[in-house]
Parts: sequence; C-alpha cells; structure tokens
Amino acid sequence: MPPLSRSAPRNAGRCRFPAPIPMSYARPPPDRPDFGGVVTKGRTLTKSAFPVSRRALVAGGALGLFGLVAPAAAAKKPHRHETNAATKDMPLVADPTGTPLVYPPLVDVKPGETYELAAAPATHAFLKDRPVAVIGYGGSYMGPALRLKRGETATVRVVNRLERPTNVHWHGLMVEGRWDGGTGPVLAPGESFEARLAVDQPAATLWYHAHVHGHTTRDVHDGLAGLLIVDDGTAGLLGLPQTWGVDDLPLVLQDRDFDEKGTPVLPPLSAALEHGFRGHTPIVNGIADALARVPERLVRLRLLNAAGARTFRLAFEDRRPFHLVATDGGVLDAPVELTFLPLAPGERAEILVDFSVGPANLMTEPDVHEHRMGAEVVSLPDVLSGPTRVVAFAPERDSGPAAPLPKALVPLAALPESTLGLPRRRFELRVGPAAAAATAHAHGGMTMAMPAGAVDPYTGHVTAGAADAPALTINGKSFAADRIDEKVTLGATEVWEIVCPDMAHPFHLHGAQARVLSEDGERPKLWNAGVKDTVLVENSAELLITFGRSADAATPFVFHCHLLEHEDGGMMGTFTVT
Repeated sequence: MPPLSRSAPRNAGRCRFPAPIPMSYARPPPDRPDFGGVVTKGRTLTKSAFPVSRRALVAGGALGLFGLVAPAAAAKKPHRHETNAATKDMPLVADPTGTPLVYPPLVDVKPGETYELAAAPATHAFLKDRPVAVIGYGGSYMGPALRLKRGETATVRVVNRLERPTNVHWHGLMVEGRWDGGTGPVLAPGESFEARLAVDQPAATLWYHAHVHGHTTRDVHDGLAGLLIVDDGTAGLLGLPQTWGVDDLPLVLQDRDFDEKGTPVLPPLSAALEHGFRGHTPIVNGIADALARVPERLVRLRLLNAAGARTFRLAFEDRRPFHLVATDGGVLDAPVELTFLPLAPGERAEILVDFSVGPANLMTEPDVHEHRMGAEVVSLPDVLSGPTRVVAFAPERDSGPAAPLPKALVPLAALPESTLGLPRRRFELRVGPAAAAATAHAHGGMTMAMPAGAVDPYTGHVTAGAADAPALTINGKSFAADRIDEKVTLGATEVWEIVCPDMAHPFHLHGAQARVLSEDGERPKLWNAGVKDTVLVENSAELLITFGRSADAATPFVFHCHLLEHEDGGMMGTFTVT
C-alpha cells in the first residue's frame, strides 16, 4: 500500500464537528447546481452555491479529472469548485473495447409460489477466458435480480448449500425484523429458511446479501449478493426506459485484486479492519474491463455499490451530463442534472444517460480517504493512482423508441418546517486505534490485528485478539448480539444525528428509510435529497426517520457502518420497534 501522507491542520485546535445543527430548515431550491458545476436551469456553481466536502476535493483536486483544487491543509468546512461541462467542450471518446458485459437474469417472484434461492458453489470468469471457483446464488457468481410487485407477498426459500453458515438480508426492503435477515436466522450448511416478504413501498432498486456478523466482508466478496427490484408500475407511467438488459441496465459495482489464475484475493480482516480493502481492478456484474452495448438513445443505469469499502466517485470521461432520477428508496420528484456522483458501499442510484452523442467511458476517481486523529489529519491514498475506467459504453442503432427525459417524476413527501418536539438520538461512530496502531500511523505505517472475540472470516473461529487492534464502536460500544441498544416506538418519527469524528462512514439503517435533513449543518447534497437507507456521512448528518415496521428483541433491526470491515469489526448496534 502507498505510504500515508500527513497534512498539518489549518487551525491546530480546530474541531471536526460542525456548529450546532438548526432545528428548523428549508428544502433546497429545485434548480440548485450540482457538485460538478453543471448548469441546472441556466445556473452555474459559484462560491455561494452548494458545498463540497474536503474529502472529495482531496481526491479529485490532485487528479484534475473533475476540475477540483485540493487545499494545502485540512479544514472542517467543505470547499467549492467550478468546472465547465458544456457539451461543446466534451473531448472525443474513441470507440471503446472490452469484455462484453452480461446482466443478471430478471426473475419475477410471484405470490402463491415459493422461489428457491440457494447459496452454492459456482464457476465464474472475472477476467476474460479465465474461469475460477466462486460462490453465489442459483449456480452463478452473485445471483439473479429478483423482482417483487408492490402490494404482493413473495415467499423466498433460502437454502444453504455451502460449507459455511449463511443468511440473507434484504437491503432496503421494508419488512418486519423477523424477515429482515440482519440478525437471523443463521443457516448451518444444509439448512433452509422461508422468508415471507410483504412488499409495501414505492418502486426502487434494492439488493440482497449475506449478513452473518464477522463473515459479511468475505461472503459479499466471494459472491453472496444480488439485486432486488420493487416494481409498482411507475416506470411505465413516467416513460422511463424499462427493457432489462437493453435500455434498463443493472450495474453492480465492485473492486477486486486477482492472483495469477484470475481468482479474487482478499486480505485477512485483521489487515484491513481499520480502513477496509480497496482493489486495483473495478468490476461490473463480476466482469473486469467491461464493455456494454447500448442503444443510441436515453438509457437507464441502475447503479449498486456492492464493494466492501470503496466509494465509487463516478463521472464520464467526456464530462457529459447525466440525470439522477432515483436513489436508495425510489424515484425523485424531478431529474437532477449532474456530472459527478459519489456512491458509497450499499448505496444505489438510477441515472439516465443520453448515448445518442457517442461512446463513453464511465470513470471513477481514486477513493482517497482521511483518518482524523485529534488536530491531525492523515490522508490515505488509494491503490488507484488516477482516474480509472469502470465500464465502457458502445452505442448502436436499434429500432426501440427514444424515451424523452421526463420533466417531473413522483412528488416526495413534504418535509416538516421544523423538527422541534421530535425525539432525537445521537450516534457517534468511532475508529479508535490503540497505542500501537496510533504509533504506526505517526510513522507512516499500519499495525492492526483482529479484536478479541471477532470471527475470522477464513476459519470461522473466534480470535483472542490483540492490544493494538482498532476499536470500532458506536456510542462507545462494539456490537453484541445479546444486547438491545435502542428501543423505538412503532410509528414514531425521530431525528437521528450521525457523527463521525475520525473518518467518513456509510451509515446504513435496517427496517426504515430516512430523509437527509442536513449534512455538516448545511443543506444535503443533491444526491442525498431523496429517500435513503444508506448515507455517506463525512462529519455529521441529521436523518428524519419514520419507523413503520416492527422488530422484537428476538430479531431486532440493526444500524451499522456499511464499510463491511467496520461492520464485521463491531461498528453495529441493535434496536427494537414495538
């Protein structure tokens, strides 16, 4: 791994926390400009417009892909940038090449039937013509895209045909705790479990994945994940592209390192516990150097970040604009024009891209990330040294209808004018290195070990731990399956304040969805204006949550960091809703 870099703080005694978050707020105007400086309704980003976090600036500014300028020293307040993404200034993109992209089969799970989802060994080629042994669902790496209809109840029998324990969490699906899969049941080899999934939420791109504590990083890396689609007819009413694999393309984003045989390799949890594993090679739907054939018209991309730790910082190489139409919980009230979109582990986004203007390469900038230790900020460089292609798109003429960009989508529920009187809870996510780890950081190295009581993902054995292991906690506590951390009243609406003093964390909530009220005391970023279940929190964020699904003490919901090494290392808590 490249050496750590250290930057002296601008103010030695500065605090990373924002000023107190106001109890009342106003929704951002619908025509505000985006991160990338794209003109939205004729406006361009200026110094008085929307803020950008320093963390994003550090990565983009050093590379120049997005026209960012990195500050010489750390500062709590986000910075701003300007760029010109006008279509006339787009550089030409040569006809792309690569390995043809394939898409997971779309399976309708119908009421009255029981669909079998079997976790089992399989064979897959991440690198062209180099098949290797993997695991997944239904005989493939990862699994099929399961489509559920709103207003129906789907029955899915999860079968374990592996030699390790497993389960399935339905990430983003609003079901009761007993069906959620966050805390159970855990299936031993040969066991099965029937989940009854009553679907009552708007159309959205969700996903499912293994969620056995201590094993999640390894299981998702090995292939235990898949897409989950909720359909309520909205796409047809809005005229959104919806032909699966043609103009409605599912793109599951991950990153991997490979050995000489083409087998993905993952370091032990102990070696990546503090900051997570980031691979040198982006993969899409399990394919490296992917090439997608697309029609020369508007295409809908369903993006899922199923990586363990990497935040994909996405932009097209020619800086073409695209339109965000949906986030984790479903469609927005209107398309939002962007040129840049960060997608943290667990997050989803649906974007519309016009491929009538020619080929395109979807790129990611390096995921440079921070570790803040008091007044000192340590910047950890990514294994990627510059902008890297995620997937290439080669447009082709076809006879399909050219869908227009809709001007309006589905109105979002109005936010309250004030949060005064609502119950509030505060959650502080901490990465606390012990003395040996802190000393290693100060000397540009990394010393980490498995914490006591952790489950080794290779052996399944509980480890004795070591004194220099980083402590991964929420409100000072590591996860305990037999402890209930919070008790929530069914039907309640609350404000949860998420605070991250040490580094950014993708905060994920089971059993409920959130609206972001503020980030670092300011308006939420454009890509966080919709319904969310996973939010990348740079310093702090306020979430407005209504709890409409029940969970008892036997099968509580959980909240956790979706950087999977952090989740496995104990940055997770439980809550009941009764």
